[in-house]
Amino acid sequence: MNLFLWFALALFVCTALPCVLYFGAYLATGEDRTRMLAVRFYRWSSLVALATFNISIFKHIILIIINW
Repeated sequence: MNLFLWFALALFVCTALPCVLYFGAYLATGEDRTRMLAVRFYRWSSLVALATFNISIFKHIILIIINW
């Protein structure tokens, strides 16, 4: 499970960092293209975070059912 969490963290950083950079570029320039890219990366990073949480919760549920 540690490998999964490290992979999820790396994937989250790879999507959250461009989100912050594009949002900063949007604040500096005001272009709609940079805002749209920031929104897309934000959606992907939130998807990764929520999916990681969901998978870890269901892993615990399945282990409880198996060891019952």
